[in-house]
Amino acid sequence: MTRAPSRPRSSLTVALALTVVLLAFPAAGHAAQTFGSLLKNSPAPGPNPCVDTAPGPCTLVAYINPNDPGDPVTSPAPASGVIVRFRIRSSGAEPVTLRLATVTKQGDTVLAQATRTGPTVTTAGTGDIEEFPARLRVVQGEHLALDAPSTRMVYNQGGNEYTPLYAPPLIEGQGPRGPGGITGELLLQAVIEPDADGDGFGDETQDGCPRQAGTQGACDDAGPLVSRVRVGKRAVRYRLSEAGSLTFRVQRARPGRTPRYRSLRGRFKDAGEAGANKRTLPRRFRARRLGPGRYRLRITARDALGNQTVTTKRFRVR
Repeated sequence: MTRAPSRPRSSLTVALALTVVLLAFPAAGHAAQTFGSLLKNSPAPGPNPCVDTAPGPCTLVAYINPNDPGDPVTSPAPASGVIVRFRIRSSGAEPVTLRLATVTKQGDTVLAQATRTGPTVTTAGTGDIEEFPARLRVVQGEHLALDAPSTRMVYNQGGNEYTPLYAPPLIEGQGPRGPGGITGELLLQAVIEPDADGDGFGDETQDGCPRQAGTQGACDDAGPLVSRVRVGKRAVRYRLSEAGSLTFRVQRARPGRTPRYRSLRGRFKDAGEAGANKRTLPRRFRARRLGPGRYRLRITARDALGNQTVTTKRFRVR
């Protein structure tokens, strides 16, 4: 029995298969990342240097240099972006403030400098993982920090370098400062999302349009709508749906049954506001300076996001 030759797979079938494969993987550069403590341990604060050795509060900076395998591990921000939420394990109900700090070593001293400040929240203090929303810009390599009245969100375990403690708290604008002591692992973790348009909103959960810095909802791809255009002897009046910059060109119709327009030399501009607008015509484009004939005003309107529309208005000079 002769076997029939196999039919080639259609291009549509191949395309669908490829699409399924691509959808199975997230787009590069658009995945949220978690950094800071792994939050595997429960808080066990032990001594409380924020209270015992200083009036409090203090700044705790998440910085760990483990000395043995299996020690708690934390990490600085793996990339620049926006912190959209953070998590804490604490054994006490108290107000705490999320911070970011840069860390440098000077010999055995951990110097820290505050860079930005996030939201202040109040922990429930149950020892469970608590999550809070945030919107805080972060730069790759920065460390998480926390302003707190105590060290109830710390897991104490012998180690080399864990959480440097700064009292009084670090303040943005001040230079690097050495710690007043070192405590255990700061049980603080954050989720960072990319910020492609640099508007300070996380691309995955906070920004509905990551390609437009001025838009966090649905993308605005519509240009300004120009309507009710009236060309007078000395001015042009029009309405605009949104603020935008406008460029006007005057075109003259060439003789013929089907009008064909040729742009006159020169153009003029206007910064239009939403609603009614009036633009005085330059002298060379006023009716008494234009010869009798048919004309067209070509209006190009552009909004702040770069969206553009073109509107034309015919008029006649007698």
